[in-house]
Amino acid sequence: MTLQLDLHKPLSLALGAGGVRGFAHIGVLEALVERGFTISEIVGSSAGAIIGAFYAAVGLSLPELRAFGLNLTSQHLLRWALLRRLPARVRQRYAYLAGIIPGHLERLGQMTGRELQHGIERFGVVCYDINRREEVFFHSRQEDFPLEEAARGSASIPGFFPSRRCQVGGREYRLVDGGVINKLPVDKLFVAPFAPTQILAVDVSNVQSIRETNRAKIQTLQQQHPDVPIEILTPDLLGKGTIIYRRQELLEIVEAGKRSVGEMFENRGESWPLASPNES
Repeated sequence: MTLQLDLHKPLSLALGAGGVRGFAHIGVLEALVERGFTISEIVGSSAGAIIGAFYAAVGLSLPELRAFGLNLTSQHLLRWALLRRLPARVRQRYAYLAGIIPGHLERLGQMTGRELQHGIERFGVVCYDINRREEVFFHSRQEDFPLEEAARGSASIPGFFPSRRCQVGGREYRLVDGGVINKLPVDKLFVAPFAPTQILAVDVSNVQSIRETNRAKIQTLQQQHPDVPIEILTPDLLGKGTIIYRRQELLEIVEAGKRSVGEMFENRGESWPLASPNES
């Protein structure tokens, strides 16, 4: 089967949920940029929302994004989960115990998401609202886009991180992990203001049954939108953890994402030369 992606057309990405496995998205971004793709739209759920936010809204370079991924440990996550439940003054005093997390979240909090970076034109985040028990989709073209609350809410794994409370458009939200309801938000790329010409969906789930569900979802979308090519990428992450992991696994996860892009081209008979990296 011929690869449907066209290097000369803008590419829309759907970055899936998966905890630490979401660092595979970093490798995917690296491989796509190296091949010269222009990424115009990103939607993300859970870990995909965090990676998308740091790339599209905060504007981290790919080397910075890789460094972020490779320096985040399970201990940092566990300590941050505990600190999030303590009073603000205590949290501030002991924030250093969570390593790089507080500093990066501070950078996220300084951004509005209305001015995106790296050529991204539209960015969206899927969350789950506990108050109404329904999916919520925020995007950068909203006048009151709650970037920080949406991204952090989308990655707030229930029972691990507390929900994110916010008010948007006069409505009260309690936001948690977007993966609760939408593990691969490729469907959101067909919601205005998004306007995809071709899509790559990155599934970082670690259970075969979830992958089969995601693939069936994409097949349905392909039937509904035959004019928009949709490819699905599934890095080799079966059995990998979500929160608890060995530090050496981080590099394996990032490289699995990068390798999966190369394998996709090789398996489809494509051998495009790598472009000169435009990230430093």
